[in-house]
Amino acid sequence: MKQNMGDQVELCDLKWLHFPDGFPNLEVKKDDALRLENFYGTCIILSLHSPAVIFEQLCLLYALPRMRARNFRVILPWFSTGQTERVEKIGQIATASSLARMLSATPACPTGPSTVVIYDIHALQEQFYFSDNVLVELKSAVWLLKLELDRLRQENPGEEIAITFPDDGAHKRFKAKFEGYPMIVCAKVRDGDKRIVQIKEGEPNGRHCVIVDDLVQSGGTLLECIKPLKDQGASKVSCYATHGIFPKESFNKFIGNDQVHKFWITDSIPTTVSAVAGRQPFEILSLAPLLAEYLRGNSQES
Repeated sequence: MKQNMGDQVELCDLKWLHFPDGFPNLEVKKDDALRLENFYGTCIILSLHSPAVIFEQLCLLYALPRMRARNFRVILPWFSTGQTERVEKIGQIATASSLARMLSATPACPTGPSTVVIYDIHALQEQFYFSDNVLVELKSAVWLLKLELDRLRQENPGEEIAITFPDDGAHKRFKAKFEGYPMIVCAKVRDGDKRIVQIKEGEPNGRHCVIVDDLVQSGGTLLECIKPLKDQGASKVSCYATHGIFPKESFNKFIGNDQVHKFWITDSIPTTVSAVAGRQPFEILSLAPLLAEYLRGNSQES
C-alpha cells in the first residue's frame, strides 16, 4: 500500500505482542494515537482468515474510532464466514450473520459511521446482515484479472479468450464486468445417479477459457469444468478466484497439473499465498493497487 500511495499515506506504528497467557498485548504508539484526528482519514486492513486472529484485530478495530480517527474505513478483503449464510434446519447457526454483527459493533468516528469495505463477498445479500451502525461498501477484485487478460491479449493477439463461469450464479454476478469477451456457462446436470458438469452455453473450441468465480474451496468444481472444456476443444484452460481458500492443502490438486494453464488468486488470504507463491500454475494478484485507488477516491470496482 505504501509503495502504491507514496506520500499520500502514513503507516501507523503498532506494538502487536502477546502476553504469556496468549492474549493480545496491543498498543498504538502514543505519538500516532494523538495525531489520528489530524488526518483526513484512517484505514485499517483486516485479515480474518482464521478464528485464532479475529479477537485481537477486533480489539484494535474497536479502539481506533475512540482515538478520534476520522473517516474511518475498515477494509476486509475476505469476509471469511460468507459461505455459512443460510439456515436450512432448526439449530443451525449462520456465522456470516455473527461476523457481520461483530463488525457492526465498530464505533462511529468523529465524522460519522465507520465504513466496512469487502471484496467479492460470497453472497450479495450478506450486506444486509450488517446493522445501520456501519456503512457497507461491496467491491470486486476481478478488475485485476481484466488487467492480466489485457496483457495476454497484447502478448498473444491471435489467441481468443473466453470467460467461463462454473454455474449460473457466477454468470449473473460477473458477466457485466467482461463486456466484449465471448462467454461460456457451465452447469451441473444429473447423469443417472450422479451429477456431472456440462457446457450449458458457449463455444470453447480453439479458445483460451478462463473460469471465473468469487472463491475456490477444494477446487473440485473447477476441475470438473475443465474436462468438458478440453473435450470440446479448448486450447487452454485457466482459472481465477478472488479468494483461494483451499482447506487441507487442496491447492495440491493444481500444482503441476498440466490441464491448468494459469490459476490467478489475490492475496486476500495470506496463509494460502504463502503456501502457493512461486508454484505453477498459481499467480498472485496483489489487491494493493485496488485498495490504493479506493482510498484515493478513484474506485471503479463496484
